[in-house]
Amino acid sequence: MYRRDSIDASEKKSESLSSYVYEAIKKKIINGELAPGKQLMDRALAAEMGVSRTPIRDALKRLSQEGWVLWREHRGIVVSKVNSDDEYQLFMLREMIEPFIVKKIITTKRPQVLAGQLVSIADDMEKVKDNPVEFMKKDMQFHTSIVEFLGVTKLRPLWGMICDDMTRLVVQSVRKRRSPDDIMDEHRILIEAFWRGDLETALECINKHCRQIVETYHN
Repeated sequence: MYRRDSIDASEKKSESLSSYVYEAIKKKIINGELAPGKQLMDRALAAEMGVSRTPIRDALKRLSQEGWVLWREHRGIVVSKVNSDDEYQLFMLREMIEPFIVKKIITTKRPQVLAGQLVSIADDMEKVKDNPVEFMKKDMQFHTSIVEFLGVTKLRPLWGMICDDMTRLVVQSVRKRRSPDDIMDEHRILIEAFWRGDLETALECINKHCRQIVETYHN
């Protein structure tokens, strides 16, 4: 007879392995290593990652539930793409969340502290502005710092999803992207508004930033 603690340890190990595989596959999708429409074979993925097929299938089921892959019975599993409805929802969520958070930070927190944190991230963005994927990751780090500064922990899972999907959108997009210099200018203006506690300028800047994103992907 197995001891209960031995079974628990085995279950935890299995869950940990499935989580590792899930994160690894999702990262490849976000970065474009696994392109939209690519068929995923659990046997091939298992061999590539050096694991059995069980954690691969567990991870793929989770990715299917979250919309990263399409699981079609008798037709296989393929990487999904960000469609127009996904884009609309992403933009809508950002327009709902970010201006509200900027207003709350300036009226209830110490925005100068946040400004100091954002300067460092903006400097890092300058260094990678010729690499669209890395620049986007830094851009989302910039906005994540603003969101997390408010301290609403229940917002983190939703915002994490937005960050992942925004990065994937940039990787998949064949449309002309906004100039990194224009984005940096907007970020610098927002940082300065935080330094001064200037609510009007901060809201104007973040609303313009969100609007420019929408126009980029809908024109």
